[in-house]
Amino acid sequence: MSTAVEQRIARLEGSYEQIRDRLNSIDSRLTSIDGRFGQIDARFAHFEQRLDSRFAWLLGIVVTSWVTTILTILFHR
Repeated sequence: MSTAVEQRIARLEGSYEQIRDRLNSIDSRLTSIDGRFGQIDARFAHFEQRLDSRFAWLLGIVVTSWVTTILTILFHR
């Protein structure tokens, strides 16, 4: 009877080792995905900086155009 119990326990231990190995592989894949998300976040931050810079330039050009147009209208005569 004890050999049957020992066989079952050995089989369960083997199953638990397989489960542990699978969970470790999933954990390593999730870690690599986290790294990829970090890279994507860095790219978006860089893109956001470029967009902010270009928006400031655009706003400056629009305000300058408005000011020159208003000054032209006011001082036309």
